[in-house]
Amino acid sequence: MPSPTVIIAQSDPRTAQGLAKDLHAHFSKVAVAQSAEELRTLLLRQEAQVAVLDLEIVQLEEVQKLTETFDDLAIICTHRSPDERMWMAALNAGAVEFCHPHDLHSILRATHAAAQRSLGLVA
Repeated sequence: MPSPTVIIAQSDPRTAQGLAKDLHAHFSKVAVAQSAEELRTLLLRQEAQVAVLDLEIVQLEEVQKLTETFDDLAIICTHRSPDERMWMAALNAGAVEFCHPHDLHSILRATHAAAQRSLGLVA
């Protein structure tokens, strides 16, 4: 079974590298984008199925554009100080989940669930 590609865009480079290392233990293809522009390039080049995006790098409008542009892309949003309004706005923009960037357990769970959906293993 092929392993989905995961793209990470986080405002803190250490958080991005830590997530990449942890996710790479579960997925064979993990890439880190340094900016919103690089994110789009990686999404196109890598044909990613899952993106873990910090709302300090990617605005909600961009999340909505990405979900409209990339039909099979599952977006998991993160933010260092999320509130309920931000969480709802991210879900309304098309994100499948919203997590704190240091909540690795929740990010892994959401990434695995999104990957299974992209592979057609669950409805």
